[in-house]
Amino acid sequence: MSDHSLASDLSSVQTAEGLAGCIRSLLSRHGNLSLRELESWGIAYNRPMPRTSLGEARSGARPPSRQLLLNLLAACEVHDDREVSAWLDALDRIHKSKSIQTRQRRLGDLTQPVSANRFFAEQDDLIEISHLIQQAQDEVWLWGTTLSMHIPYLDIYLGQALARDVRVKVLLINPGGAAMSMLAFRAGPAWGRQTLEERLAINLGLLDRRLTQGDGLEVRLVDYLPPYTLYAYDPGLDDGSMELRLGSVGGRHELRPTFRLIRQRDGEWFDYFYEQFTTVWNAAEPYRHGQAPDIPTA
Repeated sequence: MSDHSLASDLSSVQTAEGLAGCIRSLLSRHGNLSLRELESWGIAYNRPMPRTSLGEARSGARPPSRQLLLNLLAACEVHDDREVSAWLDALDRIHKSKSIQTRQRRLGDLTQPVSANRFFAEQDDLIEISHLIQQAQDEVWLWGTTLSMHIPYLDIYLGQALARDVRVKVLLINPGGAAMSMLAFRAGPAWGRQTLEERLAINLGLLDRRLTQGDGLEVRLVDYLPPYTLYAYDPGLDDGSMELRLGSVGGRHELRPTFRLIRQRDGEWFDYFYEQFTTVWNAAEPYRHGQAPDIPTA
């Protein structure tokens, strides 16, 4: 299909299905890249494209977000301002119609706001996390500060996942950086900086041994204090899920507001946190085998 005919098709797009036809045509002109290839390209170039969201956009099941569409156009080398505008204009028409329908549906469904008690849980369940890791088929993400209470318990399950060729990404803070100082303040005097550095060193040592198990494990360190801890299970697949635990100042470590996202139910918000992880992951420094710091001593 020529650029002219594709632009003509875009000008008449009014639905997600119509846009999907244009997306399929665009992909066919660029070698019919697989969803996994596009997702990998997006991670490498800091243009996140969850493969399930791409699949939904390609099939017409759900229109892409504006950023997802821009990322896809970049991957397909569509850089001309007029061409990009034609795509965005088509997407805007779809989203305006979708926004009106969603607003009408919500006004009909909601009689009062949902209680926070129905949204947040107080505790995360290590046993449940281990089961979800065991069930993962494609990828597991763990993002936190030191994950002091999790990595020692989950180590064996991470090893089993790696043996099944499940890819594992672990994102932690840099030892000795500004984020560690901020973590010590947030954790309070009951922990102390030395204890936190010790926990991080121990967990990096555990992960260091897993790095010898193959290429499936990636560990990165960043000097940034995340506002939440994130666990993701098959985040690129249709049945992907995430659990997030908000950070808190002091208080009991295990009692923090926790909520679950499921891709099939929470598509747009799921994509938001997917993109947040990917953005920080790309800003982080890869951890290499043998870099584990010495455990601090008093």
